[in-house]
Amino acid sequence: CSSNVQFAAMFPLRCQFFVVHLFVQTISSAVRGAMSDVQALVNYYARAGYGRHVQTVCGEALRSRPGDPTLSFWRAFGLILEGSYSEPIAQLESLMDRREISLACVAASIHAHKMARIVDEESVDALEDRMHREEGDANERALLACANFYALAGGPDSWRARAMAERALRMGRGDGFDAKTLLGWIELTTEAAGGDDDDDLGLGAPPTPGGTTENDRARTQKAKRWFDDVLDTDEGKGHLEALMGRVKVMERLGQVAGALDALNRVAVIHPSFVPAVAEKAKMRMRAGDWDAALETAQGILERDPNNIDALRLHAFYLLGVEGNAAAGRAKIGQLTDALETLEGRNARLFVSCARDLARVAGGTSNLLSALGKMLERARAIEPEDVAVLNEVAYQQQLAGNYAAAVGTYREAARVAEMDGTLDNLTSLYGTIHCQLLDGQLTEAAQQLEFLTDVASERGIKLVFLTALHAARVKGDVATPLAELEGLLADHMASVQRKPFAYDYFVHMDPDLLLQCAELYLSQESGEPRGKGEPMSPGMERAAALLEAVCGKAPGLLSAQLLLMRTRYVAGAHDAAARTAESLLEMDQGSADAHLVLSRIHLSKGDHAAARGALDEAVASDFKVRESPMFSIISAQCKVSDGDLEGGLKELEAAMKLPGVRAPLTARQEEEARRKKTIPVSVQDRATVFIMLAEVLHKLERAADADAQLKTATSEFAGTPEEVRVMIASCEMAMEKGGDGEEKALTLLSRVTRESPHYAKAKMALARIYLEKRKEEAKYIHCYQELAQEINDTKSWAALGEAFITICEPEYAISAYEHAATLDKTNDPAFKRNMAKAYVTCLFFKAAVEYMEKECRKDPDAMDLQMDLSALYIRLKKFGEAEDWLAKLVNRLENAVDTASLERGVECARMLAKVCEGIKDREGRIESLTRAHTMRKSLVLRARADREEYKKQIGLMSELCVEIAGLHQARHDVKSALAFYEEALKNDRTNVPALLALSRMRLNSGEIDACQQSCSEVLRYDADNEEASLMLAELMFQKENYETAIYHFSQLLEKNPCNYRALAQLVHLLRRCGRLDEVGRFIKLAHSTSESPQYDCGLNYCKGLVSKFENKPQDALRSFNLSRKDIQWGPNAVYSMVEIYLSPESTDLWDEEAMMDGGGDDQARVAAAESLLAEVHPNRREEPRHVILECYARMMSKSQHSIAEAMNILGDIIIQDPNNVPAVLAVCTCHMLLRQVPKARNQLKRVEKMPYNASEADEFERSWLMMADIEVQGKKYDHAIDLCHKCLKYNRSCAKAWELIGQVCEWEQNYVEASENYERAWQFCGMSNPGVGFRLAWCYLKSKRMVDCIDVCKKVLSEHPDYPKIKRDILHKAQAGLRP
Repeated sequence: CSSNVQFAAMFPLRCQFFVVHLFVQTISSAVRGAMSDVQALVNYYARAGYGRHVQTVCGEALRSRPGDPTLSFWRAFGLILEGSYSEPIAQLESLMDRREISLACVAASIHAHKMARIVDEESVDALEDRMHREEGDANERALLACANFYALAGGPDSWRARAMAERALRMGRGDGFDAKTLLGWIELTTEAAGGDDDDDLGLGAPPTPGGTTENDRARTQKAKRWFDDVLDTDEGKGHLEALMGRVKVMERLGQVAGALDALNRVAVIHPSFVPAVAEKAKMRMRAGDWDAALETAQGILERDPNNIDALRLHAFYLLGVEGNAAAGRAKIGQLTDALETLEGRNARLFVSCARDLARVAGGTSNLLSALGKMLERARAIEPEDVAVLNEVAYQQQLAGNYAAAVGTYREAARVAEMDGTLDNLTSLYGTIHCQLLDGQLTEAAQQLEFLTDVASERGIKLVFLTALHAARVKGDVATPLAELEGLLADHMASVQRKPFAYDYFVHMDPDLLLQCAELYLSQESGEPRGKGEPMSPGMERAAALLEAVCGKAPGLLSAQLLLMRTRYVAGAHDAAARTAESLLEMDQGSADAHLVLSRIHLSKGDHAAARGALDEAVASDFKVRESPMFSIISAQCKVSDGDLEGGLKELEAAMKLPGVRAPLTARQEEEARRKKTIPVSVQDRATVFIMLAEVLHKLERAADADAQLKTATSEFAGTPEEVRVMIASCEMAMEKGGDGEEKALTLLSRVTRESPHYAKAKMALARIYLEKRKEEAKYIHCYQELAQEINDTKSWAALGEAFITICEPEYAISAYEHAATLDKTNDPAFKRNMAKAYVTCLFFKAAVEYMEKECRKDPDAMDLQMDLSALYIRLKKFGEAEDWLAKLVNRLENAVDTASLERGVECARMLAKVCEGIKDREGRIESLTRAHTMRKSLVLRARADREEYKKQIGLMSELCVEIAGLHQARHDVKSALAFYEEALKNDRTNVPALLALSRMRLNSGEIDACQQSCSEVLRYDADNEEASLMLAELMFQKENYETAIYHFSQLLEKNPCNYRALAQLVHLLRRCGRLDEVGRFIKLAHSTSESPQYDCGLNYCKGLVSKFENKPQDALRSFNLSRKDIQWGPNAVYSMVEIYLSPESTDLWDEEAMMDGGGDDQARVAAAESLLAEVHPNRREEPRHVILECYARMMSKSQHSIAEAMNILGDIIIQDPNNVPAVLAVCTCHMLLRQVPKARNQLKRVEKMPYNASEADEFERSWLMMADIEVQGKKYDHAIDLCHKCLKYNRSCAKAWELIGQVCEWEQNYVEASENYERAWQFCGMSNPGVGFRLAWCYLKSKRMVDCIDVCKKVLSEHPDYPKIKRDILHKAQAGLRP
């Protein structure tokens, strides 16, 4: 300060006052900035419920500002958050005389008194009176402080916050940033936004994106406007609280990228604000980017090893994603220690951490034991808190300690009753659940009856408990399961709307979903479905639940295990194998995973692999030998190998295992679950009985087999396996022959309508009629009986599917239409099946009308709208398809749930298909780019699920290749390269991407990079032909001709009729000037081909050789023999057209050369147009085809036709400015119109373009046209450079050698000119009379008379009337030979 005073003294008195005032303002601004950062920290930790952190922040700030009343107030508030009330009340009383916080102190004191167990009503009344007196006279700062307190404290008085903040804003004379920011935060509080009241208000646990109701969304938007009002000004753009508010808003709206941008801005402007980094980690976790989230969390832990948020995130990852129980337990220990140190009195935080982690612990006893220490600490702090007691009881239930859980639930109910608070019947639900799991069915039934009476509605838990009770007492499970279906759908929809935060699985309740899946599976047959056989509805529901759980928590081993078994039974063996591999990655000792892999290998007939997996299972856990599944697989292996006796021994041993011959008790089943082993299921038991009977039958022990089946029939009566046993009995009876078949059919026919398995029996009977006896009429009759007896939507729809199976579409439609009249549920799946039936029967008009009507009725039927769009595309009605798809993509691209994003990707791809149909390339790229954006979101979301992540990055890689191909087609090399590299970043083994990238690099001359890519392709696919051909082409470009020809020799000796390689060899040999060497390969192919005369590939290659040797008639004959072929036809036709338009291989723009070619132009044009009309319509819109049509128009030489051609070519260039063939054709038009300067300007553009080998001929012709123009303009140096450029890529370019010869001739260097003309004469096949004339002239001038005479005779033999050559050259040369 003294130095600044001395500095001020250097100025005049008036200036001194200004400098001191400026200095004071600077200090005040710095102090306010520091204070605002402290307030932001206080607000952040208060919203998160971190009371001790609030005290710590204020305590540290008070060291530099001792006695500050505002800091003292917030420190007292931190004590209130911790649950202490007496001490903060005393502190607040001492601060009530400070005007700026007096109102807040009174409000906080009232709040503390009311929160205390014993409320001092007298003090409350006195404080409320004071509140009313002081509120009217409070200034802006006092109102803001009090409003902020109410917003952070919550509770019944939180409504006061908005009114006070609005009043403060009206009173304020300044910018009002603090008031506006506070109003924004008030809109985002739990009470205001109707969010989650079971979690903190911090940024780490936001409510549903955008709110769950219109009111919530409106409040979020209002908050956004408040924050924008501050941040969009120059003075407020760095306002910390407003920036954090914008993060919160973005988070609520599901805009994770925007939230991360805002957090990055906070980190730059306020680097000392540490919570921003923790928020970034949680935001990345929410986006599914676990790698980045962990990296950020690790960075936090390096600076602060006790950071609660970072430890919590790491523990959450270890349990929920990696399934690493040992590391997870260690991290939970660290988190517990950190909580003890930093928030030792925060019972709510202890419970929250334990609760969230317990949901992904999978019932593992060690983990639950570690989490129990957190709950013990919370219980010590709040011994009679109902929420704490219920969580303790729930974790005891997860651990299988049902007696203790029931006791704790009852204690929670007692406390709730004493307090007179409503508990939402949580304790009662938990008690019944534990009793059912513990086998106390009578007590559970009584409690369940009471619960049914008192519950206000039949929620998901009540219906689940009803179904579970019915399953335990062998009662009617179907009815509650049917009711549960809708409730589960609503539940999962609600969960999907939740952001992925720590409490995500609290809302999901994985344990409940797993038990629901088990209930569904218990009602299904355990016989694995055949390949392609659809899953039953119950199995579909179970699989959907399990996939939802595993998709978000792949580390939940119990869920993965059940999903693996479900997929196997459903016949999805590949998916089951992937799940098993994921399980083994997380837990190498998972014997169940090895067992399922063994069964999968067995189903594929790979007995060696099955036995190997079985041995791995035993090595992982020797006790697996005591499971019936091991015996079943071992027996199957032995039976498959023909060892029936060995299989019989295994099955007899399995029958002796506990739970096989007689079912396990409820307690035994729960004990098995607790030990993480799947108990013996009804399905496994039935499998053992049936297999034993089958083996006995094969051993011709019919009586024993019948006895086993008889026992099985009685044992499984009334279970889902009853029909399976019945079918096994029928199949054995049918194998016996005689009257056994009829007896079997009679057995199934006896199942009455009253049986719960009537439908299954009828369908099994129908299947036997169709598959075994091939009697379609009786097959249909079974379904007709089923439909008439049950007479519901599903039975008539099944009849429709049966009619489709036997190809009776008209009857199928009738059945579906009748089913539609019975549909009262408005089931979207049924509507789609109905529409599918119309399409299958080719009733397209009826299908469109039906789908249009249903889509208008239900705007949310997105799957049906997609089906309608697909049908419109199929019918080529692109306009209608575009209308529907554009709406769908706009609606789905900002979705937050995975299913909607998948639909969005599919819709965007369909929209791209529409754009392809209407020839809108830019629209197609835009649509696929939108699909790419949505797919990227899906990839991020799938990071936690290994299996899903592999699938998503594979799909992303394929999409990138498709987009890159479109960019490449429009010559946008930079974009194409970026997408190819992204494709390989996602999937390094994507061979199509590697090949495309290799070809792109080869075309652009990046030889080394291309070689590296090709080598990588061959590493993944050693026999890849395209990569081998490219490597050979590389050798040509490196002028390593012998190596290149050796590569082709290897390919063609192995397969001489590999015409793709042969055609490429022709092109390459021509370009290196060694076309004469292709003859031996042509002969080899000719001798190998079965019918060489009609071999289209061979004739195409012969045509190429003749074309390049300047033998147009031979080329036309060869191409004509291959022009009808699907593979070679289009290119053969285009080559024929080029020959007709330029018979002597002269350039189309060279009018004099074309006239020298002779012939009737009109006849050639007519032939070319006729050939172009033969090309398939799908290819007529391709640039090459259109450009050739334009050349045909140019042949008329009329200005009108040339103008038409230019207009068409202009359209191509507008779409693709770098299309060299189109630019060359435009230049040809200019040359024909004698507009040489215009042609020259366009050719300069081509000269600057990067070389592309796929357009090598067009580049060459462009350079030659430019060189010819330069020669005419006497610019010989540039012309020579262009010719050498042509020769660099094509040593056989006769025109380039000719132009160089012309320049040498005009410079009277006849020796060098003759050398160049010699090469031109050689490479044009000695057929161009103009070149021959010039060569002979140069020979004459350089006194090579014999060579001159030979050339003249060759020209005259082909063109007897060629002018001047006989008189001016031949006779003079002959005369020059005379002595």
